[in-house]
Amino acid sequence: MNTRELILEEALGQFSEKGFAGTSMSEIAKPLGITKAALYKHFESKQQIFDEIIAESEKRYTEIFEKLSIHFADDSSRDADVYSSISIEGLCESVLMFVRFSMTDEYSRQVRRMLTISQFQSSELSGMYTKRYVDAMLRYDEHLFEQLIRSGTIRQGDPKALAAMFYAPVLMYMGVWDRQPEKAQECEAAIKAHIEQFCKMTKA
Repeated sequence: MNTRELILEEALGQFSEKGFAGTSMSEIAKPLGITKAALYKHFESKQQIFDEIIAESEKRYTEIFEKLSIHFADDSSRDADVYSSISIEGLCESVLMFVRFSMTDEYSRQVRRMLTISQFQSSELSGMYTKRYVDAMLRYDEHLFEQLIRSGTIRQGDPKALAAMFYAPVLMYMGVWDRQPEKAQECEAAIKAHIEQFCKMTKA
């Protein structure tokens, strides 16, 4: 691992413990045995370090979403065919694959923790947290449910309300898992039960 990669790793570790605003360039440099001046030879600012961390995180999420046939850029229109024919068991496994990745991939876990803490330090980062972990998912699910209602796969309803009903419990159990890792299996089982019940309630 080169110096630049070591800096990014150390910065993410500290950001995930103290938040972006609570971490200084000097604090990042010290455990690496380099001066703050040396740190600036690799990165122009703390913001640049943060931006590179987010870019890497986005890349990792894009890769896992591709495996799940989730295409945010297309507002789910490409994915309706996949989810109109998926079994309940298949849908459970698809959602749990995303959840497991989010909870067990160390990089993604640290980024989520970083943004969770940092949202209380900056209105900009608060907005980033909401956009990334709430708005993007709800918007995607809303458009997907619109497509599934139109195709007759699920019964008529308000797509926006359905999106909230589907996603909110998943996010809630992810929060429990974050705070109490020993409840991982319990949270997985609860998410699976939620999805099964949701599918039964909305089936056309």
